[in-house]
Amino acid sequence: MKHGLQVLKHGAADLLMDTGWAGLRDRGVGPGGPADGWSFAVTQALAGNHAAENVACLEFALVGPQLEALDTVGCALGGAVARAVLIRVDGTRRVLPPWCGFTLYCGDRLTIGPVTDGLRGYLAVAGGFAAPRVAGSRQSLQPLRLPGVLTAAGGPGLGRFMDPHWAAPHLEQAGEPLRLLPGPQWSDLGWEGEVSPLFRVGDRVDRMGVRLVGEDGMCRLPPGGLLSEPVCPGVVQVPASQEWIILGMGCQTLGGYARCGQVIAADMSRVGQLGPGRGVRFRRVEMPEALEANQRYDLELRRRCQMALVAGRDRAGFYQG
Repeated sequence: MKHGLQVLKHGAADLLMDTGWAGLRDRGVGPGGPADGWSFAVTQALAGNHAAENVACLEFALVGPQLEALDTVGCALGGAVARAVLIRVDGTRRVLPPWCGFTLYCGDRLTIGPVTDGLRGYLAVAGGFAAPRVAGSRQSLQPLRLPGVLTAAGGPGLGRFMDPHWAAPHLEQAGEPLRLLPGPQWSDLGWEGEVSPLFRVGDRVDRMGVRLVGEDGMCRLPPGGLLSEPVCPGVVQVPASQEWIILGMGCQTLGGYARCGQVIAADMSRVGQLGPGRGVRFRRVEMPEALEANQRYDLELRRRCQMALVAGRDRAGFYQG
């Protein structure tokens, strides 16, 4: 008997995801990992998974999959997803908000609705999804396809719930500038002052990066070509087309475009939720401010995950029944 979730319909981009690879950049393998590390971590905690376990959950973009439980599976839903619909085997329908834990029983169906407050959502299961480790990671590079089964450990969910304002404050900071450390070609930028002009996210968005559209002449590229140099998630590149690119968690390890800066680590979860049409500004910061912000981010995320692990059950037992 198979254990876990049968994939009835896949979403736009469903990927198994853990914290990624480490120590392989010299072989051309980037770290990968969740596009929105904050939502990933809190959703895992809502499912009862500790960070040290590094188990895999499901990352999806735009719209999630439709799944059917093959046995009892404890789940948690988080990220920018607006809602999900749970249909019990007896036909009872429940609408699940984000940031809740719940139990699927054999024959129950879960349809994860559109993502409206960002770009990505996460579905975690108690004990994580089972998948072979490759170079120490279970993350997948290819989206789910039919037919398919997401193998998971059996067991009931914990029925936890967190207020969205508490669980994911970064989703409410979409209008704030992304903090940017100056890069090698910073002097070639075409703006003055602390905050950049407004960009818009274009149609080309994936885990590799986010392309931005701005005013012409916002960057005066240096003459001649540039040697390829190491790059990492958060680097802001400017190709000849002058469409700025924020490199995402699935980016390459080398790049030859002009590099005007580096989005600080504390803001990368927000980058992972940037969808087409979103407005983006940058604010220049120096290293001391970036280090302090990153430290605050790490401490606050650990705090929220601890709260998620001990969050109380829903008052009505709604998600268990």
